[in-house]
Amino acid sequence: MAWSTSDRASRLPANWAAIRQAVQDRAGGMCQAKHHVRDCDGIGTDADHIVQGDDHSMGNLQWLSGPCHKAKTAEETAQRNRKRASMRKRPSEQHPGAIR
Repeated sequence: MAWSTSDRASRLPANWAAIRQAVQDRAGGMCQAKHHVRDCDGIGTDADHIVQGDDHSMGNLQWLSGPCHKAKTAEETAQRNRKRASMRKRPSEQHPGAIR
């Protein structure tokens, strides 16, 4: 979902700017990704929720570069889509009228 169509901004706390600055300061401005993507220059630009949702505590926030944040978000979306796809699959069973 694009940021422009998201309701995410309305769910951020009123002091989000201060929280974001604290996350950046804690990281020293450096990307904190566990696995950096090729385009990562090591400089963080985005506050990221480690576990998706509305937990804005410092323990659930990290500072990521734009490319690492984009890659992490893409992987989370792919995982969510795979889970939803597996839930749509029906179990294979014999037709009740099939001769056995």
